[in-house]
Amino acid sequence: MSIDISPGQFVTSADGTKIWAAAAGNPSKPAVVFIHGFACTADAFEKQYTNATMLENLYIIRYDVRGCGRSEGPLRGDAYSSERQAEDFKAVIDAYKVTKPFAATWSLGGIVPPDVIGKYGADSLAGHIMMGSFPHRNMHSEVVHPVILSIIPGLMTEDIALFANTLPDFVLSCVAPSYKLPYDVYTKWLGGAAPRAPIVRQSMLGRGQDDTAVMAAATSSLPYMAIQGEVDQHLIPPKLEKWMKEHLAISEFHLLKDVGHAPFFEAPDVTNKLILEFVKKYSA
Repeated sequence: MSIDISPGQFVTSADGTKIWAAAAGNPSKPAVVFIHGFACTADAFEKQYTNATMLENLYIIRYDVRGCGRSEGPLRGDAYSSERQAEDFKAVIDAYKVTKPFAATWSLGGIVPPDVIGKYGADSLAGHIMMGSFPHRNMHSEVVHPVILSIIPGLMTEDIALFANTLPDFVLSCVAPSYKLPYDVYTKWLGGAAPRAPIVRQSMLGRGQDDTAVMAAATSSLPYMAIQGEVDQHLIPPKLEKWMKEHLAISEFHLLKDVGHAPFFEAPDVTNKLILEFVKKYSA
């Protein structure tokens, strides 16, 4: 068995934007690409990226979405379109010589797989694992939680003082109210969001999406799994479960008691086990 843990690299997307990515695990095993949420970084998935069982059974790829972390963030709204997001994903998997990976997404990261399918077709992904995430941009309003709705204006503002006051609330909303987020993680998550210009935050949160291609795949052959925290302050679990049952042909929904918006961090053992089982079930 060969396990590779690379330090990361910059790959160049189609429009020239530099995207930071890294891979770990066994390249002969199924590939899973982890995609973080709004104003975060790929470091959020450290409990997957360093887990021995995960590394033995998967080839884990993670990257900083454009406008986040170590990746470049163009100061133009059109640089965050669906096409650009899909091209970033393709540049990353091409760099690691991977085809048809699973996508494991957190929060707003869930809208990247529809971008990929829209540009490269239904056969470009093996499945979508949603960890406090959702299937596409246009259905978000049906499942969004009022807590994050109250926070979003302060994340999109150009008022520096308001943004500074809002950011801590945003970070803490990413876990269960009772969860004690370690201070070093709290500051790291703050730091992942703080440096970017308002146009970047506005473009990431406000962009549109054509869901035609992904819904064609979702109602036929693309498997989905939701790993959902019971006390998520960004999504309403019963509404997401209902939507999935009504719109997805192949799906499973797992509700984690006393877990918030970040099940991969708050409950990594359960999350990792579910990921491994899903990938094994749907690997070709």
